[in-house]
Amino acid sequence: MTFHNMHTGERFVATSLRLFAAHNLTLRVGYDFDQYKDLLRSARPDHTIGAPFDPERHDFDDASAFWIAATDPDGTVMHTQALKLIDATGSTLASYLKANFTDFPPPSIPLDLNQSNYQAGPGAQRMTGRLAYHGEFWISDDTGRYRGSGLSTVLARYGFWMATQHWNPDHVFAFILNAVHYKGLAARTGWMHTDPAALQWHPADGRPPIETVMAYLHRDDIDYLLTLPIARPEAPQKRAA
Repeated sequence: MTFHNMHTGERFVATSLRLFAAHNLTLRVGYDFDQYKDLLRSARPDHTIGAPFDPERHDFDDASAFWIAATDPDGTVMHTQALKLIDATGSTLASYLKANFTDFPPPSIPLDLNQSNYQAGPGAQRMTGRLAYHGEFWISDDTGRYRGSGLSTVLARYGFWMATQHWNPDHVFAFILNAVHYKGLAARTGWMHTDPAALQWHPADGRPPIETVMAYLHRDDIDYLLTLPIARPEAPQKRAA
């Protein structure tokens, strides 16, 4: 595996590593998705690995996909994310997804794929070349220990930076459920562009459709994000007596 220019985001990496150390977090990067699947069984027993990263569906190697996990001082996994490379050279992300959108379903929900659909927004129609798909993003909130810490912002940027080091992609994209998007996840984690109503999933049991936005970054967006200072953690809110 070839790593690209380490000077890109050098200051961000140094600052983020200090923040992880301040929270006594250990970050681990892996390429074996069978191993990642095992990690999820113990760390997130209520979560099924997403189809885009399921090793039973894909034959990954260390040049095509990787995952990141962070553990707390007790050795408990408190964060995951994963990225994979998609080659759309000579085509567009819109064309790729029109043919392959069923490879990106929400996990653990039986779907009527004949009714489900993908709507190509203007961003997807313009994106071409080397694309990185970003998924599996999760931060534990069991104890509220990390609420207001700014870690979601930094961990997401760290994933974007790692993508530049592995593949130097032209674009990075992700799908975010509307219910999560409306809570501000895209803004907190640095996604600078979104195409609304990109995916509409119809549950097999007839429940209302599940809608998502497609969030994305261009290569120069990532470079810009990595120059931004890391915001100071929010001060805990005092409750009224």
